[in-house]
Amino acid sequence: MKKLLLVGINARYTHSNLAIRYLRNYVTGLSYQIDLEEFTINQPILDIISRIHNQRPEIIAFSVYIWNSEITRKLLPEVHKLLPECKIILGGPEVSYNPQKWLEEFSFLYFIICGAGEAGLQYLLEKKLSVKEQIIKIQNPAFNEIKFPYTDDDFPVLENKYIYYEASRGCPFKCSYCLSSRLDQKLELREFNKVKEELEFLLNKKPKIIKFVDRTFNANREFARKIWQYLIERNPDTKFHFEIYPALMEEEDYILLEKCPVDLFQFEIGIQSTNPVTLKAIHRPDDWNKTKEKIQKLISMENIHIHVDLIAGLPNDEFKDIKHSFNEIYSLQADHFQLGFLKILPGTEIAEKIKKYSIECLSYAPYQVLKTKWLDFNQLEKIQQVESLLNTFHNSGNFKLTIKNMTLEFNSPFEMFSVLAKYLNEAGNDPGICNWQKSAMMLLEFIRQNLSEKLEFYKDCLRWDWCYLANAHQYPAFLNSRKLAQVKRMGFEFLKQRSRQGSINFKEVNFTFNDLKKAIFFQPSSIEFKNKLMPYAEICVFIKFQNYKNCIKFNIK
Repeated sequence: MKKLLLVGINARYTHSNLAIRYLRNYVTGLSYQIDLEEFTINQPILDIISRIHNQRPEIIAFSVYIWNSEITRKLLPEVHKLLPECKIILGGPEVSYNPQKWLEEFSFLYFIICGAGEAGLQYLLEKKLSVKEQIIKIQNPAFNEIKFPYTDDDFPVLENKYIYYEASRGCPFKCSYCLSSRLDQKLELREFNKVKEELEFLLNKKPKIIKFVDRTFNANREFARKIWQYLIERNPDTKFHFEIYPALMEEEDYILLEKCPVDLFQFEIGIQSTNPVTLKAIHRPDDWNKTKEKIQKLISMENIHIHVDLIAGLPNDEFKDIKHSFNEIYSLQADHFQLGFLKILPGTEIAEKIKKYSIECLSYAPYQVLKTKWLDFNQLEKIQQVESLLNTFHNSGNFKLTIKNMTLEFNSPFEMFSVLAKYLNEAGNDPGICNWQKSAMMLLEFIRQNLSEKLEFYKDCLRWDWCYLANAHQYPAFLNSRKLAQVKRMGFEFLKQRSRQGSINFKEVNFTFNDLKKAIFFQPSSIEFKNKLMPYAEICVFIKFQNYKNCIKFNIK
């Protein structure tokens, strides 16, 4: 019995590979020993080569995507050197639309399977790989007939990893930058009862998160509602991620979603641009004002984590248009705002129009745009600098109060991030640094140079942000003061006196004396901060228990 090794190379350790599990389960029953190997793009390449070599497979199938394309290119020649008799097969979106190019680059490849790969792999294995053609294009059966990808043996290997699931394949929309817009990507739904059965299997494994990879989950409203209703009623200790199109949301959806337990769902919403000319060019016509209202309604419910996307580099989007879109989307105050950059994916309509749009992009994955007819490279660089700061200071959630107030000091959020980026670059600071204290010190120095009359107010803002995040009961040295040390003593003694047998009930909050010992105390040093956030309280104590930070404001006089 020949050995087939299915290889998936993920972007991160927490990710898992859905494709190789679909393939395994679809061809199970044929006379092959089938094994899986998963890696990440960050692993040393010699470790990957070693694990593949030690499996001694006779056939290897690589699943190739935009994120692992470059490491796959490096791996292929080395694997072939060590296993020259091994038959190598490639599949996945990265090779489906330019297979001849890959065959020319790697002459030792046996086959490339284009499109959905289940039926193509089955065809090759049933023929014992004795076929003349190298480019395999076999029509898959209906998606509802494709076998569920997971087995009991996949767990607990997948413990603490994202579990990917799809209730539908394809997409009804024709966005020109997306592979799902192709004619061979028609929308197919899985039978609802089958979806329920499969989700029950996964939920019994108690995963932390299940990410639906459906391109537009609510493309069929009734189907989406059935799944949402089932999950809301089931209410498991699992989070579910969906990519939705807000223009399709109806009142019935909001009525249903209002019943959703907090943090059960997270929605990703691809806005991409608010420029109507751009949206028309990419076949994504949309009334931004109506869409904005629908997104705001979702955000106002405060029970679903909302992730919004903007793409820089789309046709007809000039620098001023991207700034406008940025400010419009930022004003939504979603939980996460992803500022991405156009990727010219092989096989998409936009890849066929790069000359028309004067697009230059990276010649290798991820094919990121370098300039267009409407944007030059320097402008894209400035947008990338803003993107880096957006992640550090907004998406991290670590500077909520500070950044909220800072944006009010400028004409727009984009201007604020741009001015901050320019300052950090000139000062030689890394805007993408992840350490909170270093980031806060950079921010404080920027404030000292540009908003000096409000320095004490922003020190208070940074302290407040720190109090919500810190596990420590002390402030960083650059934010500490003798006054705060005195406030801590006074506040601690005040609350300690209310302790009864190690337990404290104050302002309708229950906590233990041990919780109090770990608490951090705050008192504003600026009049502005006190007037805005603590007009009727003298001291604030931040107490963490049950993985939640409680902020209790009080007076001790």
